[in-house]
Amino acid sequence: MACCSNSVSALSCCADKNYVQDKVCTPWSGTVVAADVTVIAFTNNINQNIVGTGYLQYDVGPAAITLDFLDSTGTPINAAPITLPPGTSLAFTYRRFSVIEITLPGATAGTYQGEFCITTRYPVE
Repeated sequence: MACCSNSVSALSCCADKNYVQDKVCTPWSGTVVAADVTVIAFTNNINQNIVGTGYLQYDVGPAAITLDFLDSTGTPINAAPITLPPGTSLAFTYRRFSVIEITLPGATAGTYQGEFCITTRYPVE
């Protein structure tokens, strides 16, 4: 049994939940010629109640890229796009997302490369 709070008392026992945890790391790359290029780093097709912790590493490229976390309707859940200049990385923790996408700017042609890594956790019901 696990402990949790409810409206009757501050702390009580609840049934244990089983969680699955998976880790995936993969290189990503894209080549821009004249228009924005979207790289889908992760698609959640498992569970709406997902939590993801990881990082986006941006190794090589001619301009800054943006990172967005989208909900099931395709709307960004982060307040503003996250911008990364070349040679930087970003750690994140988000929940209830459907897609994580990297946008390469169409205004700056060239090859962009990095690594994406995520550890997801979700309950098995």
